[in-house]
Amino acid sequence: MQLSVVIPAHNPDFGRLCRTLAGLRGQTLQEAEWEAVLVDNASEPALDARDFLDVAPANFRIVREENTGLTPARLRGFKETTTPIIVLADDDNVLAPDYLSQVLAIAAEYPRLGTWSGNVILSFEPGAIPPPAAWRACLTERHVKSDTISVDRNHHDSTPWGAGLCVRREVAESYAVELAANPLRRQLDLQGRTLLYGGDTDIAYVGCAQGLSKGVFARLRLTHLIPSGRCETPYLLRSIEGHAYSSVLHEFVLTGRIPLYCTDRLWLLRRALHRWFLPRVDRLSASANARGIARAVHDIRRLQTSP
Repeated sequence: MQLSVVIPAHNPDFGRLCRTLAGLRGQTLQEAEWEAVLVDNASEPALDARDFLDVAPANFRIVREENTGLTPARLRGFKETTTPIIVLADDDNVLAPDYLSQVLAIAAEYPRLGTWSGNVILSFEPGAIPPPAAWRACLTERHVKSDTISVDRNHHDSTPWGAGLCVRREVAESYAVELAANPLRRQLDLQGRTLLYGGDTDIAYVGCAQGLSKGVFARLRLTHLIPSGRCETPYLLRSIEGHAYSSVLHEFVLTGRIPLYCTDRLWLLRRALHRWFLPRVDRLSASANARGIARAVHDIRRLQTSP
């Protein structure tokens, strides 16, 4: 067996999860070459594999993780599997039929590649009103026109995203060690209804620290199922704020310092004045981003002064 698909799920929508599992069932890669592990992250009621017999692949199983949060669920998935490559899929991601085959082809072609992902295509469910293009990245939309690879963690175009993230075993194991050494890294990802981000990039950065590159590939495609609630302005602004918060916290985790721009009063004042002259969508985005930065700085300073 060469590959494991790990799907963390906390009280998932049954219909979307069924579509995710059906997408795995339709993979062109022979089932003997891979497995699917659904990590039930303290769902109530607990998820039962018998409810998915009609849609799930034959190599499917469920494990339970009682500690809520995306990071504990992913760690449980890492622990429950032994294959050289792990693919992280959300419970609303439908992988293209050749996704897993392409993952293995890329792994063989680039043996020093530690983490990678690809295109994320949004599929809006009935009743959902697609948000402005400027906000669709909040829903993980990504169009990869050409393959991009780098070992530089600051090269953002080559940084893979969490939807369909592919991770080599050695990176996953090193990431678990880093989390144990610095528990603050656990605060970089979704926790219940709290919108935080950064765990995906943290995994990629761990690989870079090992001398392994990260990348994105045009041949990898998945569909992200979007319900109407995620298209509403309050949710999208919470997502923008969460990304800004996580970005500042991640820099602090990596360097031990708050980014200079976050505490430069003149820069912050200029940004605040600039917001008033932006179009409404951009102004709302900038305000949410500023809230996330301010909240992160406040929390970090409180952490630094706590006994």
